[in-house]
Amino acid sequence: MKKTSKILIAIVALIALASVAFTVFPAAAQKQAEDKKVIDTTEMCKDVLGHHAATPVKITIVGGKIESVEALPSDETPSFYEMAVKVLDAFKGMTVQQALEAEVDAVSGATMSSDALIENVKTGLRSLEKK
Repeated sequence: MKKTSKILIAIVALIALASVAFTVFPAAAQKQAEDKKVIDTTEMCKDVLGHHAATPVKITIVGGKIESVEALPSDETPSFYEMAVKVLDAFKGMTVQQALEAEVDAVSGATMSSDALIENVKTGLRSLEKK
């Protein structure tokens, strides 16, 4: 009898714990989703050119910090563009304000593309201030 009571109590405790988990964790996931912003600079920066072409980026911000900056397809010379996109790593982990104030150095050998990518990031981040 005692063994059955302990098992029953354990089952009830597990059910209670599971119900709490299902109400707390989805709320946290929803909060993160609400706190996530994605900016695509393709349209807003179509006139920001590297050496030959526009250099759009996709910026993902979670919890007020830049989670990632991804170079989107461009008609820039591939070998130079591949070098230039390394500049985007500098923004990872920064707050929006830190990124706007950052003096990020262009990649030597791909200066025009790097500068255009940096301008895309900063223009995209400034667009958040307008919303």
